This record gives sequence, structure tokens and C-alpha cells, in this order.
Amino acid sequence: MRILYFFVAAYALHAQTTLPSLIESAQNNGRIESYIQQTTAATLGYESAKRSYFPRVDGFGSATYVDKTGGFEAKQTYAAGVKGELIVFDGFKRENLLNQNKALEHSAEHTLHAAKKEISLDVIQRYFDLQNTHDEIDTFTAMRTQLEAQLVRLDKFKAAGLASDDALMRMHSELSNVHYQIEDLHYRAERQKTELETITNQSIAHLTSSDIVEPKEISPQELDTLSALRYSRDAKIHEAEQKDATNLPTLKLEDHYTFNDYYNDPIPQMRVDRQNKFIASLSMNLIDFSSASMAKQSLMAQAQAKSSELAYAAKEADQNLLLAKRYIERSRILIDASHSTFDAAAKTFDAVKKKYEARIIDYVTYLDALHTLRDATNQLNRAKRTLYYAYAAYYYYSGLDPKEFVR
Repeated sequence: MRILYFFVAAYALHAQTTLPSLIESAQNNGRIESYIQQTTAATLGYESAKRSYFPRVDGFGSATYVDKTGGFEAKQTYAAGVKGELIVFDGFKRENLLNQNKALEHSAEHTLHAAKKEISLDVIQRYFDLQNTHDEIDTFTAMRTQLEAQLVRLDKFKAAGLASDDALMRMHSELSNVHYQIEDLHYRAERQKTELETITNQSIAHLTSSDIVEPKEISPQELDTLSALRYSRDAKIHEAEQKDATNLPTLKLEDHYTFNDYYNDPIPQMRVDRQNKFIASLSMNLIDFSSASMAKQSLMAQAQAKSSELAYAAKEADQNLLLAKRYIERSRILIDASHSTFDAAAKTFDAVKKKYEARIIDYVTYLDALHTLRDATNQLNRAKRTLYYAYAAYYYYSGLDPKEFVR
């Protein structure tokens, strides 16, 4: 039973470090939770505005005590009742308030979607960067193995008087530098891992290999950031229209039903214990010294500012999409070039290593070839993942969630 539990736990730990699962977890972190709460608040604001169209019913009550009565006053008076109120017409204030809150709700929803897509791209980039660092560690480790083997060989030659001190010192220096580079890369990997764990709120034990599906026949959609900005602008316009509504009449109907009770009343026969009162009222602002008009102008200026921001953001989004396409083309060319460079570096190093071990060339040429092979290997590994990231960036700037195309 313990063995079964161990395998299940190991599988669960491995499953948590796949790229799709990390993205899924990141899309539920604290930052995203705050956007979810904002969306919930906007939805409740809309529901509140919608319910303001319903009639309102209030209860009321009062008690009055007079120490010295005169005329027709009762010593004690008690009243209780209910009041119903219905606004028949308010100059479209509530209609604009409803539209404003609906626009804010849509804006919050698109802001949430935009944040999720953005964090998907961020996790993908960090994931590939961490894999690149691990590959560099492997490359430098292989380089260290080569240098250690050559150092053992040089020690033997030195003991036989066939190797110079400067060759031995240079090889020791190179090996020490590689040790430092590996340690520095381990530190970088630990930092990258910690940052990724913070975003995803998961502990990463092992990175599985992942890639991104190549984009084919993608229909770009409007970015959620643009939609959120558009709805935010519309909300300002509806808020401005509410200011105009203050100059229009408001028609309100009320019905008061009251229960009365009197003590020490000098004229009880003239009192009523129950009373229903119906009121129709009409109110309208006549003079406000342009207060509503100036408030509307201020809000419309804010809406115009958002329109300008939206136009610029839309233009920037189009440019980013074009650059994302070019980034894919550039990455493909880089892979081809990196393959050629790696093949040439690998063949050159094999030839140089044989000549160096045959003492035809010196250690300087050997180390140069080793450095070239190391750089070519790292470049090729990075180029492959750069293409995957380019795919993800293209999906993102096309208005899609890159998470849906990870495999």
C-alpha cells in the first residue's frame, strides 16, 4: 500500500511540473484572484442598478410625547405604517446608471481575461528560460568533463617533460572558470525556479519537455485590453449622460398607509386610526449655475482621453501582431543558422581534438574550438525554444490564450 502511495505521490508531483498545469495554477494565483473579485464587484454593481427599477417599500414609525398640551394636541401620539414608492420617470438617470454599470462589468471581465492570457505568456517565457539555463548547465558540465580529461593527460605529459607549465596553468585556469560558470548558472536556475514557483504557487521538482503548436490559419481577435478600454470609455459616456438627466423632471408616485394611536386626546372623535395617503410628485431642477453641464463636460473629456488611448493601443496592437509574425520568421532563420553553426563547430572540434591529442596543434586552438562548440550548442538550444515562444507571442497578440496551444 505504501508503494502504491509513493507512486501516486510521485506521479502527482511530476504532473504539477508540466507547463500546462503550471499555467493553469498561475491563472488562479493571488493577482488573478484580485481581478476575479473586481469582476464580481462589477457584476454586483450592475445587479444593484438593475434592481433600482423595482418599487421600493419602507416601514416607518414614530412616537410623540408632549409635556404641556394646548388646543387640539394629544398628550401621546403613536404612528406606524408602510410606504411604497415608484419612480415613473427620472430623466433616464437610472437607465444611464444601468448602462454604466453594465459597461464596467464587461470591462472587468475583459481585464480578467487579458490578465490570464498575459500570465500564460509570462509563465511560458519563464519556463523556457529555466530550461535554457538547465541546458547551459549540461553544456558547461560536458565542457568540464573534457577539460578534466585533458588536465589528467597534461599532468602525465608534464611529468614526462612533454608539456609546458603555461599549458598546464591555462588548463587549470579554464577549468576553474568553468566551475564558476556552472555555479553561477545553478544560482540563476534557482532564482528563475523561485520566481516561477511564486507565480504558479507550486513547487517545481522536474521540468518536462513542452512545445507550442505552430500557428496555422489563425483569425486574430480583438485584444481583451482593447475591449476593456472600450467598455471603460463607454461607462464614462453613460456617467456623463446622467449629469444631463438632472435637468429633466422626475415623476414619483408614493402610497403611505399609517396606523395611528392617541392617548390623552382632547378630540378623539375627530381622529382616524388608519389612513392611506397617495402622493404624486413632480420635481425638476431649474437653476444649478451650470454645475451639471460642467460635470458632464469633465466626464466627456475623460471619455475622449480614453478614446485617444484606445486608438493608440489599437495601433500598437496591430504593430505587435506584425512584429510577432516577423519574430516567427526570424526565429526559423535563427534555427537554420544555429544548426549549421553547431554542425560546423562539432566537426571542427572533433578534428581539433584529434590533432591536439596528437600534439599537432597547441592548447590555444583546442580551447578555442571547445568554446565555439559550447556557444554553438547553447545557441541551438535557445533558438529552438525561441521559436516556441514566438508562436506563443503570436497567439497572445492575436487575442488568444497561449495556454490552449501548449503540448
